[in-house]
Order: sequence, then C-alpha cells, then structure tokens
Amino acid sequence: MSDFNYTDHIMKTNKNIFSIVTLCIILFASCESTLEKYPLNYPSTETFLQNENEIKMAIVGIHSPFYLLNDQIPFIIYFDTGSDISAERDHKPEQMYQNTTAGQLSGIWTNMYKSINRCNFILENIERAKDNVSSDKIEHYKAQAKVLRAYCYLLLTSMFGDVPLIDHTLTLEEAYVSREAKSNIVDFIISECDDAAQYLQQTNEPNTMAITKGFAWAVKARTALYNERWSEVVNACEKIMELEGVEYDLELNYGDITMLKGKTSKEIIWAIQYNQDDKSQGIPSRMKSRLAGGYSNKMPVQALVDSYECIDGLSIDKSPLYDPQNPWKNRDPRLNQTIVLPGSIFFGYQFETNKDSVKCWDYNKSPAIRINNLDATHAYASFSGYCWRKYCDSLEYRTDGASSINAIAFRYADILLMYAEAKNELNQLDASAYEAINKVRRRVGMPEITSGKNQQEFRAAVRKERKYELAGEGLRLFDIRRWHIADKLMNGTCYGRVPTGYPTSTPKIDEYGNPDYSNFAEKDKLGTKLGVRFFDPDRDYLSPIPSSEIQANSNLTQNPGY
Repeated sequence: MSDFNYTDHIMKTNKNIFSIVTLCIILFASCESTLEKYPLNYPSTETFLQNENEIKMAIVGIHSPFYLLNDQIPFIIYFDTGSDISAERDHKPEQMYQNTTAGQLSGIWTNMYKSINRCNFILENIERAKDNVSSDKIEHYKAQAKVLRAYCYLLLTSMFGDVPLIDHTLTLEEAYVSREAKSNIVDFIISECDDAAQYLQQTNEPNTMAITKGFAWAVKARTALYNERWSEVVNACEKIMELEGVEYDLELNYGDITMLKGKTSKEIIWAIQYNQDDKSQGIPSRMKSRLAGGYSNKMPVQALVDSYECIDGLSIDKSPLYDPQNPWKNRDPRLNQTIVLPGSIFFGYQFETNKDSVKCWDYNKSPAIRINNLDATHAYASFSGYCWRKYCDSLEYRTDGASSINAIAFRYADILLMYAEAKNELNQLDASAYEAINKVRRRVGMPEITSGKNQQEFRAAVRKERKYELAGEGLRLFDIRRWHIADKLMNGTCYGRVPTGYPTSTPKIDEYGNPDYSNFAEKDKLGTKLGVRFFDPDRDYLSPIPSSEIQANSNLTQNPGY
C-alpha cells in the first residue's frame, strides 16, 4: 500500500512535454500500424511508460479533458443551467440537455471518453515500468487511473444512462461499440473504486487534484446514490466520515467554500484546479452584475430564492417571520451567501435591480458616489433580477473575468447529506442520520431537524437541505432527475423577481421546498423574460446520445423519444 504524493507533478509538469505526450498517445494508439514505431524525438506507444516520469505525465494527460468549459464555465458547474434553480439568457434548458446536437452534450461525451482511453492505455502498459518503478508505486498509479475512469463513467451514466463500457484500448475491429446496461456500469464503477482505494493516499490535499481514498469513496457514494444502492452509499460515506477532523471537515464559514479561501479548505474532497497563470475559468464574467463588469448571463431564478426557509426553519408561506415587502430579512444565511440579492453589496457596488432605481451607490470610491445603475437599466442586465454569488470573489477583480477558483466536484457537506438520505431510504433513521444533516444546518445557524420524523418527513428535509446547501454547484440537475420531480419543476414559465417593488402575498411552497406559482395571485407581476420551459417525462429524464456519435457508430442506439 502506498502513500505516494504526485501533487507537484500534476500542477507543474512542463506544458510542452505534456502536449507532445498526450498527442502521441492519441495518435499512436489509433494509427500505430502506419507510424514510425520508435521516433527519435518523442515517446512511442511501443516504449512509453517505461519510467516513473512518463507515468506521471500520462496521469496528467488523464486530467486534461476535465478542463472542459461551457461558455467559459467548468462543465460540472454549468450543469445547474439545465435545472429548475438557474437560467441561461441565451438558451433554455431543453436546448442544452434535450438536444441531440447540443455542444454541451457532445463535449461531455467526447471528453469523458478521451480520459477513459488514456486511463486504459496506462492500465494496459504500466507494467513496462516494472524494472524501474516499485510494485507499490505501480499499484498506486493504476489505482489513480481506475478511479478517474470510474468518475468519467459516473458522469456519462448520470447524463445518458446506458453507454459503451470500454475497459481496454480498442482495435479498429472493435471500434463500433454498443451500449452497456447502466446497471452493469454501476457495478463496474463501484468495484473499481473499492479495488483502487486500498492503494491510494489517505492524506487530503484539497488544493490539488490528488487522487485519494476519499475521492474513490466519494465517486462510489455518488454513483450508488444516483442508482438507489443505499447500503453502498452508507458504506462509502462512513469511510469518509471516519476521517472527520483529520482529513475532512466542514468549513467554518459557508460563504468561503466557493471562493479563493475555499481552495485549501478541508471540506473539499476533490476539485478541478484553476490558476490564472496557467489554466483559468471564466465564471465571474458570465455571472457577475453589469456594474461589476459581468454579463449576468447565468442567473438564479425566483423559484430558488423563494425556496429558502426563514431562520425559524419554516418555509416562507408558513413562517410568521416572513414579510413579502422585506423578503430578505430573517432568511437562511445561505440565501445571501449563494445569491446576490437586491440591496446588497457586490464587488463594491450597490446591487439593485428594481427598474425604478436608475441610480445606485459605488462604494469603491471614498466617499461613495451615486452612479448610473446599469443593473436596473441595461437591456441585458440579469433577466431574473439576481446574480450568483458563489464562484464570484471580489478579490478576483479582473477585467477579463479570469478566475483561479477551483470547480468543486465533491465536498464533505455533500457526503453528510448523501449519508442522511441513504440511511432514511434504508429505514435506518437513527441518531447518526439526524446528526449528519444537522451538522450542515448548524454550520449556518439554522434550527436542527428534530427527531421523531417519519421516512417521508425526513426525505423532504434532506431534499430541501441539498437544494439550500448545494445550489449553484452543478448537482441539482441530477437530483431532480433521480427524484423524478423534473417534469413537475421544468414545465411552464420560469420567473424572475418583480421588476418594480415586491409582491404583497406569498406563493405556496411544497414539502420539498419548491414554490408553486400556478395559483399565486400576483404571478403576473413576476419577471417573465426567462421564458417557458418544456420537459417530457417520457423522454427527458435522460439526455440524448449526441447525434454525431450515432452517425459515426451504427451500433449505438438512441435514447427513447429522440
């Protein structure tokens, strides 16, 4: 068993060497019969992976496709634009995730299989290094490749269902692959994570892309969660929870997690790394307000804002603390830490989207001065009247919007909520399940979930908590799909805030924290620029296989209805 650390090599490997090596892997793996077997100036597939440096470079190559950006946003964060809590000014969700020609879908398919192919190459050829690298290290590197391959399959099955299961480098004769049953791929993912974990380091290094035991268990837990394999969810989460206070813990300040401070937080289990001097992402430019230099292109919607409870733990339609004329008062602190609310300060400017507020304050000047309010008057200011606060750190005030904030794939709060959900679904609603969800709530000062709940009551509490805690982090799309509530939430008009003033009444909130505006007396006052959405329950719980893949491979079948 090895505790070897490869972190420095992942972030510092010479980019020129990396580009040559990864290109060679791709080209030689597919065309080795027609190319020179032993080129003099760069590695060949016939000789590559004969020493540890080459193995490290190949591991770096596995990570490269994870830097896929959709409109400059890391793809794992972009997923929320396909859900009920977010909107994209230029596209509706069905144009991105229910469209056979959508670039978002083809990008996921292509990049995940690119990483899978690189994992397969390493696993098939790493024994070439056995005379130069210890067996422990070889097992360690193999484990990394297995877990990264498993993560790719988690993403693919979550989006498309049945997909080709490719566990070796394909020959030309094998290129026309068929789809494998999702259940078999889930078995494969869980088995690979279990096998790999024993060879991986325990030490959590959050500001790296180190592949740890915790990452392997997190991949297993989410895979099992999405496929209702509740015992395996509990098993994987417990292994991570046993390391609480040593390798993992909740960040003290919830608002720091998706900011620069959060890069080194022990709450992070694994995140895709960004650095303005090397690889950067562009979330701020797409999500910031107009005055802050952003496009306000991706935005939270009214249905998310109205979801958050009041500080007494009751929904806004039940709490005596809620005042429709002062809607941000007495609310769950995560509302303001996730969403830029009208009247708050954002990048030194007063953020106000009331259309009558043609002037606002610029606090970047001393003393503050009144300026023209673009967030109320610009034609392309946020259509919802809100902006995302997550992943927008005022310490990164760059005109090009480049950001060094890491895109979080797994964090400890998610593990606690997965554990609580699985325990409940197993009818094992004990003190540990309550403690898991209440740790997350205590962190932000919200009332604890009291004991004595039946299974449905606790189920509702967990689902609401996932919404409040993880909004804006790319998980909502898969939650509403697996809970089979997407057809209820993704059909009909998507609303923004009332353009002027506030409503005098409150929409009804269902048991899962979702607002229902169908009988809301003042729904005509709400902003409607976000359009009407469409979701077909007989088709859209899976996204379509990209049409380019269907055309290229006659053995691939399409998902029903597309």
